[in-house]
Amino acid sequence: MNLIYVNQLLKTINPLIQKYTSKLATKNSKAYLVILTVSFLSACASTPSHNTATSSSAEPSFMTESEEKPDSLEPYLKNLAQLHHIPLTDLQNAFQDAKTIPTVKKLVLPPAPGFKKNWKVYRSRFIEPRRFAAGQQFWKNNRRFIQQTADKTGVPAEVIVSIIGVETIYGKNMGNFSVRDSLMTLGFNYPETPNKKARETLFKSQLEDLVVLCWKENPKATPFKKCLNQSGSYAGAIGLPQFMPGSILRFAVDGDLDGKIDLRNSPEDAIASVANFLKVHGWVKGEPVYLELKDHEGAAESARILADGAPVAKLQLGDLVAQNIVDKNELPDNTPSLIVDLPSPDKNGGTEVRYVVGLRNFIAICEYNRSFFYAQSVAEFSEVLSGEISVTETAAKKKKKSTKSSSTKNKTKKKSSTKTSS
Repeated sequence: MNLIYVNQLLKTINPLIQKYTSKLATKNSKAYLVILTVSFLSACASTPSHNTATSSSAEPSFMTESEEKPDSLEPYLKNLAQLHHIPLTDLQNAFQDAKTIPTVKKLVLPPAPGFKKNWKVYRSRFIEPRRFAAGQQFWKNNRRFIQQTADKTGVPAEVIVSIIGVETIYGKNMGNFSVRDSLMTLGFNYPETPNKKARETLFKSQLEDLVVLCWKENPKATPFKKCLNQSGSYAGAIGLPQFMPGSILRFAVDGDLDGKIDLRNSPEDAIASVANFLKVHGWVKGEPVYLELKDHEGAAESARILADGAPVAKLQLGDLVAQNIVDKNELPDNTPSLIVDLPSPDKNGGTEVRYVVGLRNFIAICEYNRSFFYAQSVAEFSEVLSGEISVTETAAKKKKKSTKSSSTKNKTKKKSSTKTSS
């Protein structure tokens, strides 16, 4: 979710937070450092996600501060009891020690005024040697099942592996916040922002989904409460693929066929669930995720005019070919397309923007997290995992290399989208 994927980035610099907060004298100064950190790293794209959230950072020691649960929780629980035929006393007991978490409220605050999105920094947090090495090992350990899942769903193996890597570094970073308390905090006490009402509605819905999910899993008091209080991201996302409770109910798959869905401990469940999510949200087998622009200034200027920041395919590929924005390729002219803008600050205090053309599979990834930065990072990390580009290769080098032969570029891109093993 576009709360969001700051938590992935926060993990990277968490040691610095730990180091410097130990030197700060007051709670307020510590909280201020967290806000500055999140503001610096929250370089996602335009609109909030509705289905999943990114992995959460490990919880710093000062994130244990809490407040009492809101008064409006009681009528909410009474309503859930009636809707889902759950004894009210069971719900009350399960939420008896629930707390509002002030740190969660700080982490969802929008960036400070004047903050500039930075695609280059964002990309570097995900496309780096440690994550690449972990991805290779994860792929090796689960190669047969990943291949079977790719063949079954049409979602390339490298894309499945890429998403799990971007989300949690293959389970290394699944979050240390109580999912119950995070969702309660955001559902009943979201910060004063223009979208406060909509966000509270969203998180109350996710909290309801969590209750339903855990009740179905085991209605006995101890396991029910343990499930509600499991660890996840500050936005309430769970497991290796960081699914929100609603996404677990609707899209998660029992990949290992053991009779339950366990996205925290079962790689097979995580792999199958990621692939199923993308398939359900429109993944097109054999189609690239994105296309590079032609290498001339006019293409970038035309793209700038067409870019609107929305993850919606309002354009057709044939029109972009006709405007000399992309090369002619084997895809149909009526292929839905959009212009993806990826801004970074330049050396002179301005902004430089990289543009690509997103296709239907780009939008499918945006359904996972409605962020251009996120979707493009997943796409490019999948290229690294499949061996198409080096982990140290920059986007600029990749673009320069790709313009040597437009026909070769398009064939390679199509091959990459259908490749299912390294």
